[in-house]
Amino acid sequence: MSKLTVRQGPLSTQMYCAIGMVAVSWAHLEEVVALCLSRLLGVEHVEFLTISANMPVKARLDSIKALAGQKLSSKAAAQIIELCEQASQLSKERNRILHGSWLQGETPDFGVRLTYRAHGRVTYDSPAMSAKEIAIVATSMNELGARLMLSLQQLGLFDPKAPMKTPSPVAVAETPVSVAS
Repeated sequence: MSKLTVRQGPLSTQMYCAIGMVAVSWAHLEEVVALCLSRLLGVEHVEFLTISANMPVKARLDSIKALAGQKLSSKAAAQIIELCEQASQLSKERNRILHGSWLQGETPDFGVRLTYRAHGRVTYDSPAMSAKEIAIVATSMNELGARLMLSLQQLGLFDPKAPMKTPSPVAVAETPVSVAS
């Protein structure tokens, strides 16, 4: 294991910005997940926010997967379920980044994240991560949100010209979906 050197004091602006990108990108992805769930349920999105705001993301994603399996064609359901799996993986990375205890690395574009657990015994790690690597995670979240929105649009469940309007019920089980990864 190589020796890590950290600077005393706060993180650099580069590191704060990259970590902030993850927070903002995740918030947007959470909103897209809630929209996806409300549209699959066929309920008014703004009213549904009173429910989804109290649901952990994992519960939202599990609900989307279940509804997709019930309401969509097998091909469309498989694509939505795959996007939900990707969101679950990004959730884990988001938690590591946002809930990690960060120290500034030797240069402004690197940080060291202290991770530790105390379940029976203390275990720890201190991986270094660059601002660019963190920004890539944020970009992945944005791209996933865009793919989910495109899926909803192709299913007739989202109109970008009237994003908050609940679409008329359609036979979504017959609608083909093509989502590039």
